[in-house]
Amino acid sequence: MRFPIFLTAILAAAVISGCDQKPRSTETQTEGRIVVAGSDGAVKMMRRQSQRFMATYPKSDIVVLGGGSKAGIVALNEGRARIAVVSRDLTAEEDSIIRLNGGNAKGYKIAHDGLAVIVNSGNAVRQLTFEQLEKIFTGKVSGWSFAGGSMGMLAVIPGPNLGSCEYFQKIVMKGAPYSKKAYPCSTNAQIVEMIKKYPGAVGLVPMSYLYSDWDVWPPVREKGIKAVAVGLVKESGFFVPNQKTVNEGNYPLTHPLYLYVNDNLEQTFVEGRYSLANGFITFVSSTEGQRIVAKQGLVPSTVPVLIKQ
Repeated sequence: MRFPIFLTAILAAAVISGCDQKPRSTETQTEGRIVVAGSDGAVKMMRRQSQRFMATYPKSDIVVLGGGSKAGIVALNEGRARIAVVSRDLTAEEDSIIRLNGGNAKGYKIAHDGLAVIVNSGNAVRQLTFEQLEKIFTGKVSGWSFAGGSMGMLAVIPGPNLGSCEYFQKIVMKGAPYSKKAYPCSTNAQIVEMIKKYPGAVGLVPMSYLYSDWDVWPPVREKGIKAVAVGLVKESGFFVPNQKTVNEGNYPLTHPLYLYVNDNLEQTFVEGRYSLANGFITFVSSTEGQRIVAKQGLVPSTVPVLIKQ
């Protein structure tokens, strides 16, 4: 669902141990200890959420880890995390593995994000269609001349643990494999540094990585990189990734951000009502939590938004 905008102000198979885990009798929606793991692109935002939650509820202890969406799903499946932060939908395989191991993955949409296509700031290319992106990342082209540039090309891709890897492959490449010449990175920060270093490089990162600091307003832009405008086809128009285009649904590489829990485990806490995981998700979904979502470069999904642009 998209809310109206006003322009003035946001697995590898594993044996699950969590299903057999005995919940601590002292846990409530605001007390206890849980681990949250997953999306590298959302880890800063989730740490801000945990810091605010723990400041409000001092008897809570929420540990936030990154590692990527797939790593978060594995941690949830193994019982090492109570919440998985995932920047894409669960695959059918991931869901079936969790079910076979006695779990039940339940997702809560807490934000929308945009996957930015970034190039070196010295690159003259300003816009790309899905067809051109498919050619770049499958290795069908090796230079920028087809898109109006003059340099050689290096495709820098998110590693398999990052949710953007499978998301982009599914949406843009229709499941085709990435080029064998593409350079994989395990974190979004590494992708940004590669784009800065190589003038002809092109990569994929969450739109929040277009800025180096979100704790001030306006946020500080990351030097040495820029986002190209993306279009499904030339005739559909081109859009750059930002909170406005993502919120309006115009940016074609917009995707949701989920918090997944093993609902079978959470329901053992007096039908989930006294689960700290559910208490934390309720906070993230609240007006206060959604303000944090907006201030860290994503777009809230549970409340109407007012975006400064």
